[in-house]
Amino acid sequence: MIEYKATDLPGKNAYEKPFNVQIRCITPVEQKYILSLSQKEQRTSKEYMEFLKKLIKIDNPEVTFEDLYWFDVQYLLYKIRYLTYAKYPIKLVFRCPDCDKEIIKELDIGQLQIDEPNLNNNTLQFDNLGEIKIRNKIIKDDIDIENFMMKKHFDKDDIQTKLLLIDLCLIKGNKSLDEVYQLAESGDITASDIIGIEKWIENDVWGVKEELTIKCPACGKEVSRGYMLSIEDFFSVI
Repeated sequence: MIEYKATDLPGKNAYEKPFNVQIRCITPVEQKYILSLSQKEQRTSKEYMEFLKKLIKIDNPEVTFEDLYWFDVQYLLYKIRYLTYAKYPIKLVFRCPDCDKEIIKELDIGQLQIDEPNLNNNTLQFDNLGEIKIRNKIIKDDIDIENFMMKKHFDKDDIQTKLLLIDLCLIKGNKSLDEVYQLAESGDITASDIIGIEKWIENDVWGVKEELTIKCPACGKEVSRGYMLSIEDFFSVI
């Protein structure tokens, strides 16, 4: 019998309906499935999310997985990974800028920094779009960003454009996601809008703060680095 363990969510006070969440480990059989999925050329985030649903129990039938805020789901991804791969922690490689010493740090669950939700600031003001509420729930639109960029003739090598499109997946307004992409392509979303999105993500998004600061054992210099994981990384030993 598979054991589920209760866990709290950083955004638990942000939901209208009360509920509790339980998570479980990934089984050996499921690990083989994840391996086959990672080797699949046309895999999508949706397939990983469908798999993730099997690892999570919500005790209120009126609350579904899709009702969870994305940043709470991200937190659950870390919890499930640590629960499954307790003997294989996330390893981060740092390099001291002063003495050039390479430092390898193993990250454990206790070192995760959790930001609490800012419930009073959930809107952005855009130059041409007015006030828009943030959609910080899982995106239900099954859109592959890579394919969409190719179809819309976006420059795939333009990092800023790609960052904008990914960030726009967080926006909820009176426009469909397709319309938001078209606004980005036509230039109706400006550079200052992009900065606003990035600042909101940096300052007002809750969940796991994906950065760690350590002290160099050789010279005492503090070194920081981010450790954002891709979705498939959560389900594999990295």
